[in-house]
Amino acid sequence: MQTISIPYRCSAEDRDFIVAVRRVYSAAVRTGYANAERDGKSLKEKELREFVKARFAGGIVDAWVMHCATLEARDLRKIVPDGSMLFGGRKDFERRIKGLIDKAEWKNKRLRPFCSRGDKIYAGNRHFKLSEDGLSCTFSMMMPRVAGQKMQWRVVKLDLAHMHGNAGEIVRQAAKLAAEKKINITFRIDDQKLHVTIDPEDLPDHPERRQPIKAVPGRALGVDLNPNFVGLSVVQNVDDPTKLSETELLEHQLVQFDLPLDASAEAVREALAKVCDRTIRLCRKWGIGLITFEKGLGKLRSGGKSKTRNRLINYWARSLLIAMMTRKARLCGIKVIEVWGGYSTTIGNLAFEVPDACASAAEIARRGLAVTGGYKDVLPAFEEGWLSGRWKDQTLPVECGCWKDVHQAIKTAKIGYRRPHPTRASVPDPRTGLSACGGYAVRRLNHRHRPGTVYMPVSHGHGLNSADNRFHDGNGKPHSIFKSG
Repeated sequence: MQTISIPYRCSAEDRDFIVAVRRVYSAAVRTGYANAERDGKSLKEKELREFVKARFAGGIVDAWVMHCATLEARDLRKIVPDGSMLFGGRKDFERRIKGLIDKAEWKNKRLRPFCSRGDKIYAGNRHFKLSEDGLSCTFSMMMPRVAGQKMQWRVVKLDLAHMHGNAGEIVRQAAKLAAEKKINITFRIDDQKLHVTIDPEDLPDHPERRQPIKAVPGRALGVDLNPNFVGLSVVQNVDDPTKLSETELLEHQLVQFDLPLDASAEAVREALAKVCDRTIRLCRKWGIGLITFEKGLGKLRSGGKSKTRNRLINYWARSLLIAMMTRKARLCGIKVIEVWGGYSTTIGNLAFEVPDACASAAEIARRGLAVTGGYKDVLPAFEEGWLSGRWKDQTLPVECGCWKDVHQAIKTAKIGYRRPHPTRASVPDPRTGLSACGGYAVRRLNHRHRPGTVYMPVSHGHGLNSADNRFHDGNGKPHSIFKSG
């Protein structure tokens, strides 16, 4: 799904009505979340919906609002199944306890955006209708019937900001298709923005749609997400994807974000979009039809004493990158899957002599090939003698019989198996954004004056002159900051 957020303006009276609807909707969501389970069993959707309707019937909202609130409550219950979700956020809750915010501010924090699910039978949505030019939207609500009076509608007009580029084109296409009752559009509205959510597959002329890639069998691209780094690796295994010895690393790239502490949400999204675009270009270059991620990354959070570490882990949403990558990949005919990532860092660093994130990404890509090949166990085959000679000064215990034993032995012996990430050695050329770094070409991820760096191995010839002495030794071979073993 793709969401486009559009700033809006309306009259003070209409804004008060929107706040009133959000207040009822938020209370319905909290009620549905708290009562989603009974006697240790989850209530069925119909039972929970009837329960919510009984609580809030006769107000300013219609039945569809209660239906949408019930669906959101069930979704939230899946995210936090123990019923301990604190609406409004724990941070502001603690501020409220300490008296740093008053009751009115706390109630405002607990207000959720009103969400109206799509329904193409009603021209895309029951409550919201976009104009064909995408510059306005009407929000209508059927008011409760009063005895002796006809049915009345409360209509709110929203003046939307003019959206340029791909976002504007998508909004206008969606408005046209919705008016023809061909697609569903989900709307969410808060204090400042109207959020329009559509399925990119529903737009035949989506501006990001490209010619499908002709996938080469036995190739995959792995993505490994680390604090401040993203590793991209292209691997090939046409014979047996369970064997590391038959897995070839074709290319790897390392992205470093370097976002400042006060980076805005827009800057983070822009950096993630650039990573997605770079990944798609790698897939087109090598004829790859499969991108593989590690499972469970969206739940990774840090709450320790180190504020620096907490920021590195928490400041950008991994689930956002995965969702963005999935959307862009689908528009190019590329499949995106998630695999179990246990021991991927250890195995990747042992098998591939590339930076840590890229080594792990290569192992994740190999596991993607194994999953699509029908293998249940994603771990590679443990071949005898494969680990011999990996370290000159230390050897692993002979009793290691599986990858779990290898991982534990390495940790116990405190062997430095992670291969370091390169660091910038010089300031890029202002004309090309190119610099030397131990056998790696360094380019900007974004435009000038924007954070983000990409490291690409020189051996792949990323815009470098093979005769450039900065990147080669006296024998014409590229430098490498990594030693075998």
